[in-house]
Amino acid sequence: MEEYDHLLLNQTTIDDDKLYFTYQQQGYLGIQASTLNGTLHIRYPTNLPLIAKKIDIIFSGRSYVQWNEGTIINYAEKKHFEYSCRVYDGDDELGLSYLDLPFEFKIPENAHSSILPVTSKLTNHLGKAKIYYSIKAVITKERRSELFLKFKKTNKEVEIKCPITRFIRQREIEKQESITLTKKVNSGDYSITFNKETFNQYDIIKLSLNIKNISRKVIRNVNKAKIQINFNEYCKLKVGYKSHLVEKRLLHRVMNENLDQTYKGFGFDIELFKEFNVYLSESKVCCSVKTDLINVWHVVEIIVFLNGKKRVKFEKIINIVNAIDEI
Repeated sequence: MEEYDHLLLNQTTIDDDKLYFTYQQQGYLGIQASTLNGTLHIRYPTNLPLIAKKIDIIFSGRSYVQWNEGTIINYAEKKHFEYSCRVYDGDDELGLSYLDLPFEFKIPENAHSSILPVTSKLTNHLGKAKIYYSIKAVITKERRSELFLKFKKTNKEVEIKCPITRFIRQREIEKQESITLTKKVNSGDYSITFNKETFNQYDIIKLSLNIKNISRKVIRNVNKAKIQINFNEYCKLKVGYKSHLVEKRLLHRVMNENLDQTYKGFGFDIELFKEFNVYLSESKVCCSVKTDLINVWHVVEIIVFLNGKKRVKFEKIINIVNAIDEI
């Protein structure tokens, strides 16, 4: 797994690279036990060391949502968990200059993948939401005198966000059965088949369109069709009994396709079919998730036009996950 090296230069601290974290998610959350392993690195000059009585590391997971309705702000935050451990407890009067303090936390089995901020700008709405995890170092400094306390804080805190990923086995995705949706419109019997309904973020949605003429009327010039495909991501933010829906179109494609056909007689019992793919790698897709505050789901829309007229529209909710091959 990728190792993250975060200098606190980009955080709200004046210490630049004097304090920084490195960390790594160990194990595949959702498949096996997973931990967050990291190290707090102290790099102070010897002539100006860090004076610390104790150092605690806090690992927490939170989610929050917010949207505005005019002057009304709807906001909710939930703490999913918070763990702490002490990595330093001593009375080094000379201070700390060069020290590496390792730590390890178990990631809860029900933890969701991190979700980057979801934003939505509408006429009078501003919505945002995220699921995030962070590690924070709380440094309790040495108390030297009461006079010193009046001018200097005794605690120092530095915090960074750390992404967490939840996984599913790829073989669990591959063993799914296909799903077929059908609609009967006028003289046509339309169906669209999805090869499965759970996909990884870089997967291929394989679709098969089938049209049967169920009337005894002659149908001509139907070997061409316009097929419109939309792939949408929905994020529902919830605060109490209120909710706010954020919609994002990840993919829009219009295809003019020649349809393969089989028929008996002249225009009777005609059957048209076409196979085509949707590549999820073309879009930046968020994983599907359902929590008390945030629901994220994805919908594939297929609209079929024959002879310039809209004939049928299919909609299918699919699941997006992080998948991993055999480990």
